[in-house]
Amino acid sequence: MARQSIPTLEMVLVCGPRIAPESVVAPPGVRVAGHVPGLYRHLAACDLAVVQAGGTTTLELTALRRPFVYVPVEGQCEQEIFVAGRLARHGAGIELKRRDLTSGRLAELMVANIGLEASWPAIRVDGAAVAARQILEAIQAASSMAA
Repeated sequence: MARQSIPTLEMVLVCGPRIAPESVVAPPGVRVAGHVPGLYRHLAACDLAVVQAGGTTTLELTALRRPFVYVPVEGQCEQEIFVAGRLARHGAGIELKRRDLTSGRLAELMVANIGLEASWPAIRVDGAAVAARQILEAIQAASSMAA
């Protein structure tokens, strides 16, 4: 349905490590991939992602400032409450409840949001550097106390 509005649309369905790609029947024009090492690189290059509301993937998309639609697994506390709440606080992503998920609604959201610039503020992505600095300071402080 989305291809009717965007004839050049290319889609990749990433199964991840637990679903065998050959077990998936995808519509014509949708490439099916298994586990993709370095998936964040693909996310950084996408014009729009449609994802389950996993915490890591949605946070990566938020940090990468890529538009995305996320579908929380109903009854899954982490996705429905914590992930959705964090995304709401950031103003990132478009939540699509499973009960509202139809091919028409998804195509509509895809066409309306593909390629849009992120409207949410950038989030910090320097956590590893901050942690390393704090560890180094703690080691230096312990070393000077021992001396």
